[in-house]
Amino acid sequence: MSPVVGKSGTPSAPVFIFDEGSPAFYVDLVTELEVDEHDIVRLSFAAQSVNGDGQTKAVVSVRIRMVSEVAKKLCRDLGKMEHW
Repeated sequence: MSPVVGKSGTPSAPVFIFDEGSPAFYVDLVTELEVDEHDIVRLSFAAQSVNGDGQTKAVVSVRIRMVSEVAKKLCRDLGKMEHW
């Protein structure tokens, strides 16, 4: 399958976006949310399930590392969802 290509950024500094169909991960929990000394935000999510014996467990599904400016934009964009 060919990747879907998009474009973002500005006319003088375009960013080409390639989407090769990465799987979507379902998550239930935020398991890590930290900012390190280099201003990198670490965010991890886990999917929760129940074992056959009834024990609830959570398995980390995805870890995201981003600079703080990207994390701040993510927060602003998520905040807009409150008005849905």
